[in-house]
Amino acid sequence: MSATEPATPAEPATPATPAEPATAPVTEPAGEPPADGVPDGLRVCLLVRYFTVGGLERVVTALANDLVARGVPVRVVALAVARRNALMTELDPRVEVVSLAGPARRRLAGVARLTRDHVVHVHFGDGRIHPLVRLALRGRPTVVTYHSVYTHKRTWLRNRVDRYVNTRADQVLAVSEAVREFCATQVGLPAERVEVVPNAIRLDRPGAEPPAAGADLTVVSLAGLHPHKNQAAVLAGVARARRAGTDVRLRVIGDGPQMAELFQQARESGIADAVDWYGQVWRRDLVLPLLGSSGAFVSASRFEGMPISILEGLAAGLPMLLSDIPPHRETAGDAALYFPPDSPADLAAALRLLAEDPARRRDLAKASLERSGRFDPDRFVERHLRVYRRVAAR
Repeated sequence: MSATEPATPAEPATPATPAEPATAPVTEPAGEPPADGVPDGLRVCLLVRYFTVGGLERVVTALANDLVARGVPVRVVALAVARRNALMTELDPRVEVVSLAGPARRRLAGVARLTRDHVVHVHFGDGRIHPLVRLALRGRPTVVTYHSVYTHKRTWLRNRVDRYVNTRADQVLAVSEAVREFCATQVGLPAERVEVVPNAIRLDRPGAEPPAAGADLTVVSLAGLHPHKNQAAVLAGVARARRAGTDVRLRVIGDGPQMAELFQQARESGIADAVDWYGQVWRRDLVLPLLGSSGAFVSASRFEGMPISILEGLAAGLPMLLSDIPPHRETAGDAALYFPPDSPADLAAALRLLAEDPARRRDLAKASLERSGRFDPDRFVERHLRVYRRVAAR
C-alpha cells in the first residue's frame, strides 16, 4: 500500500594497506531472549530521507519484506520524494509506504503522526538526524543505523550535533565493524552503545562455474557515479590493462552526476567500445543476470559501510577486485584481490592476473560463494527483531 502527499521534492535541511579485521562469529548481546515469534503489538516504522535507488534502500526493502513475512506490521516513511522512486515497487504489498511532500512543517507533522505507536528505525545513511526530526520522534522508541563511513561528508559541527542527538536514541546500530569505529572515533559515540548488525540479502546462490581458459574477461561495476565511488580509477585501470594486451571489457551499472565526465574519459582513453553503460538499472531480475554472466566484480570506492553490491557479487560467485579499504576487507575477506583505491596500475595488474589465470579465478569464485554464506538474511532479521523488542520494552 502506498501514498504520496502532494509534492515538493525539497528535503528538510540537515544540519597504506589496512589489515583485514578479524571475522569471528557474531555473538548476541548478553541476556537477550531469542527472537522466535513476534512480540504482541510490535509495529515498526522504517524512516528514510527518500526512497531512491541505492544500497541503503535495498537494505530497507529486504528488512521490511522479511518483517511483514513474519507478521510484523511495517510502515516505510520517506521524508521527501526522490528523483528516482521505482525501487519501492519491490516492497511487499503488505508494507505501507508513504512519501512526504510539501513544506518542512507539514512533513515533520507527518513524521510525528505516522510514527505514533511504532518502534522507529531511522536509516539516514550516515545516521545524521536533524534536531527537528528528532523532536518529531520524541517519546518513540528509536533505533538509528549508520550505513557507511562518511568521513568525506563530515565536519566538527556535524559530528557534535550528531553525537548529541544520537546518544539519546534507544539503540545505535552499525552495518560493519568499520562503521562502528567511524561512529566511535569520528562521531564520538560511546563504542559500547553501538551494536554491529551486518547487512544481508536474500538471493539464490548459484554453483560456481569454472571460467573458460583463454576467454576474455568481463568485469562488472555496480555503483552510483559519484566521486567517492571512484569510477574514474576503474576506467583508468581497464584502459591501462587493455593497452598492455589484456582482453577485458567493463559493464557499468549505475548513474549519477559524474556520468558525462566518465563517458568522456572512456572515449579519450580509447576504451569506449569496451565499456557497456547500463544506467540506473534497479530491477533485480535485470541486475542479477548481468552479475551472473560477468567474469569478475570491481569496485574502487574510497568510502563504504557494508555494500549490498559486494554481497550480491559474492552471492553470484564472482571473483572480486576491490579497493583496499577496511569495509571491503571485512565484507569480502579472501574472496578478493585488493588494490590501492587510486592506483590504476595495480588494478590493471589484477585484471591481467585474472584474465591469464583461470585457476585463480575458480579459487576466488569458490571463495566468494563460501564468504556469501556468512551473511544470513534470517539472522539479519532476527537480530533486528531482538533490538526492536528490547527498545519497545523500555
